Amino acid sequence: MKKSCLPFMFLFLFLSGCLTSTPFQSARVVEPGQQSGSVTLQKSVDANENQDYSWYMMEFGGRFPVANGRMDFSVGGAIMAFQRDGDLSGIGGMFGLGTKVELLQDLLAIEVPARFMFAGENTLETTHLYPRAILSLPVSGLVEINLSHTRYVFFEETQRLPYAFSAGLAIGRRGGNIIRPEIGILVFPEGNDILQFGIGYTPEAPNYKPDKDFEEGTPY
Repeated sequence: MKKSCLPFMFLFLFLSGCLTSTPFQSARVVEPGQQSGSVTLQKSVDANENQDYSWYMMEFGGRFPVANGRMDFSVGGAIMAFQRDGDLSGIGGMFGLGTKVELLQDLLAIEVPARFMFAGENTLETTHLYPRAILSLPVSGLVEINLSHTRYVFFEETQRLPYAFSAGLAIGRRGGNIIRPEIGILVFPEGNDILQFGIGYTPEAPNYKPDKDFEEGTPY
C-alpha cells in the first residue's frame, strides 16, 4: 500500500468502526420516577470480508426522564479496541449524550444523540450527531422487536456519509432486567459496509406510585 493511502485508511477504519448501528433500546422513554441504565458489548467486522479487522466496544450509560414522560435524556461513554490481523493496534474511548422523544407512545420514537470520539495511535478525534428512528413491536409480555434507522452527521469535513439499520429483541419486563441481542449494518454508499452485532443489558428501577393500582412487573 502506498504511503499516501495510509492516512485515509486510518480515518476510514476508525470512523466506520466507532459508529454504532445498534442502539440497544426501545421506543419507550424513561418515565418520571424511573431510572434506567445499560451496558452493551458489541463487535464490528467488514461485511464483505475484504479486510481482517474488528472493532470491540463496551458501552455504558444512563437514561433520565424529562418533559412528563414523553422525553428522556441520556449520558454515557464507551471503551473501544481495534484489532487487525490478530493484533491489537488501537484503543480509544467515546463520550456521548442525547435525547429521545416519543412520537407514538411505546411504539415510535426519534432519538438525537451526539458523540465525541478519540481513538488510535494518532489520537484521531471526531464529533458527530446520529439522529435515529426507533420502532418497537410487542410480541408478548416478555418479548419485543426493536427496529431502527440511523443517519450520521459529522462536525468535521468528510465525504463519507453512512447510514445504518438494526434489528433486535428486548427480553424482559418493564421495571426489571432486560436482555437485548441486536444486529445491525453500517452502509457506506462507496462500499465497505460494516456488520455489527452484540448484546445489551438494561436494569430498570420500577416506577413506584402512591396508588394501589400499580403492579410491579408491568409487562415491558
